Amino acid sequence: MKTLNVVHLSDTHLCAEGKLLHGTIDAWARLRAALHAAKHFAPDVVVVTGDIADRGARVHERAAKLFAKFENELGCPIITVPGNHDPQESVNEAFNTFRLSTGPHIANTVHEINGLRIIGLDSAGYREARGWLDAPQLRWLSSLLTEPAPRGSLILMHHPPVEAMAAELAGRGLANPEDLALILSGSDVRGILCGHFHQAGVGQLKGTNVFMAPATSYNTNAYAPLEILSGPESSWFSLLQVDAQSIRSSPIPVRHGTRKNKNHIASKTTNATRARIPAHSRETSS
Repeated sequence: MKTLNVVHLSDTHLCAEGKLLHGTIDAWARLRAALHAAKHFAPDVVVVTGDIADRGARVHERAAKLFAKFENELGCPIITVPGNHDPQESVNEAFNTFRLSTGPHIANTVHEINGLRIIGLDSAGYREARGWLDAPQLRWLSSLLTEPAPRGSLILMHHPPVEAMAAELAGRGLANPEDLALILSGSDVRGILCGHFHQAGVGQLKGTNVFMAPATSYNTNAYAPLEILSGPESSWFSLLQVDAQSIRSSPIPVRHGTRKNKNHIASKTTNATRARIPAHSRETSS
């Protein structure tokens, strides 16, 4: 059975035209760089786990058009769920155009990629740092999972159902992980893909693997307070390889550079980006 390549992007934090994220980061350029780099891995699907916009910026129509363009270039679907920076119903019918069905929320979608089922959940309340899965979604998910998929299922959501390792991020994940765990018990779900923490990580929710993608926009510095953003001038994503027996995941840095050959993505810069988030905006910064 063919190994499936899943490119996992998250937290693009796209700004209005002409605006830079935190005054220093061209988030659109970083997203385009990541999508171009994804071609190197011949993905079967690209998933984007929320915070398409930064602080509710009206960018979703433009983002949907960009994703449609890259769906054609990559030859695979791009599946998207909202985050806490995305206004309600902003991830709408313009996204997820390859969906097979939908659920109680407009961002609830079901896709099948060569026998692998991918289910999109909406854990986000706009401008709420902590996530929640409501009862209608959980009932819908439970109903879906009564019938297993040939290669199992992956769940997409913005908020991780596990705590962050960084103390500064405590209490910012999913508020009701036990409700989700109850539904997943005994199901065909092989993994939960999420974002929100701006750090690559892995965890488990009562035996179900949780894969947290690094952010495409910027990543937090593990050696500094949460309000300090620091990192290489690059976009990041995760590459997951899914086969019959296992799922392997690795964070991939994408430099703002050019590809010299099929085995190398070149770097033009190693400069660092640093920005301080004002105290009043930290609550919804991730």
